[in-house]
Amino acid sequence: DSTNADRPGFSPSEREVGPHLEEVFARAEGRIVVTSFASNIHRVQQVVDAAAALDRKVALVGRSMRKNVNIGRSLGHIEVPEGMLIQPQEVEDWPDEKVVVISTGSQGEPLSALRRMAHNDHRLIKLHEGDTVVFSATPIPGNERAVNETIDRLYHIGCNVITPRDAPIHASGHGY
Repeated sequence: DSTNADRPGFSPSEREVGPHLEEVFARAEGRIVVTSFASNIHRVQQVVDAAAALDRKVALVGRSMRKNVNIGRSLGHIEVPEGMLIQPQEVEDWPDEKVVVISTGSQGEPLSALRRMAHNDHRLIKLHEGDTVVFSATPIPGNERAVNETIDRLYHIGCNVITPRDAPIHASGHGY
């Protein structure tokens, strides 16, 4: 009944992800792009918290990401410090080491923001060498190829790519 039913033990707690995200952010010298499920508002909050701890601005990219964060904020489930959010078109106005982009596209969806960035086809965000892209999600079974193709394109650009294989930056919502 669970995606992870074949894994022994217990799935890690969402609480463990935040400190690891902050560690990854602290090591990143340039811009950081984090992709996760837009519906995982607790994860988005953890990304915002890690960005705030390192004095970085946050841009939300992708229709569902903006929509979910706006709903979460209006319901009091996501707190973003005043003045922290910037518009995607403002990303280029800030030094690379001061920006975190939270994006849709963790599953390699063809029209998602991250996939467009990886193919240099996003109208506002142009990735470049030295950017760090953090996949704070694991591929849904069947999406592995699309995710791997996106990661391959990011490597071709010169991005540093961090996945849950590299650091504990994702906790599954599916029990082991």
